[in-house]
Amino acid sequence: MSRWFTILTVLLFAPQLAFAQPPAKKDATAELLDKLRKPVDLNTSDELRLNDLADFISKRHGVTVAINTGAFLALGEEDAMGMVVRMPKVKELPLAAAIRHTLSAKNATFLVRKTHIEIVPIALAAKEAKVSGTDEDGTTRLAQPLVSAIYKEKPLNEALADLAEEFDLTIVIAPQAGDNKTGFVNARMLNVPADRAIELLALQSDLRVVKKGNAFFVTGKDHANEMFNERLEQQQRKIEVERLRNAPFTPVPPAPVAPAPPAK
Repeated sequence: MSRWFTILTVLLFAPQLAFAQPPAKKDATAELLDKLRKPVDLNTSDELRLNDLADFISKRHGVTVAINTGAFLALGEEDAMGMVVRMPKVKELPLAAAIRHTLSAKNATFLVRKTHIEIVPIALAAKEAKVSGTDEDGTTRLAQPLVSAIYKEKPLNEALADLAEEFDLTIVIAPQAGDNKTGFVNARMLNVPADRAIELLALQSDLRVVKKGNAFFVTGKDHANEMFNERLEQQQRKIEVERLRNAPFTPVPPAPVAPAPPAK
């Protein structure tokens, strides 16, 4: 009887054994981004050396930090590890935002790598992402926030809302986007300028992005073309007005007066 019980048990559980799946492999980058998004409370505004800040982030929040001392040295900072920074006193601020705020006073930021973050000068981050600007004092800055995010089969409007919240962006989806705004998107982006990140997502749903000041307007292809043509016409009219305004003044000579007929 024991033998039959064993055979029956094997038959009952064989399908489960045959279709058992190995545990899913963890995505190290996704885990890193999740940690950077977690809100933190910092109740102190103590000054720390940069290497101590890296240790604090690693031990307290489980995020591995590398410091690109060579990049700092190239800009004249000989002791990047000992550079003094002041942590902000904040509550419920995402870890990534707290780190950026801490580093900004030293014209530094961080880039997201596969398994860690790398603290670098802003000049290097701007060069790597090919998106830079210059302040009035000549300091290099990032002209766009650098986006690091992973989306898998996520509706476009939800992905854009997530980007807007995480990176303090203004993104508006026009009614002309129609049902395309709920199309599913997939993306794995690391250190991508915000405007390019939004465009890469929108293109997956056959939508276009129009920049309006500091805002991003996501709309249909035809509507985007109309807006582009309107802007082009406005620019052409403005150029024509400026041309007429700057044209040298040429007086118009008076019309000749015909001589009076002789008196009879």
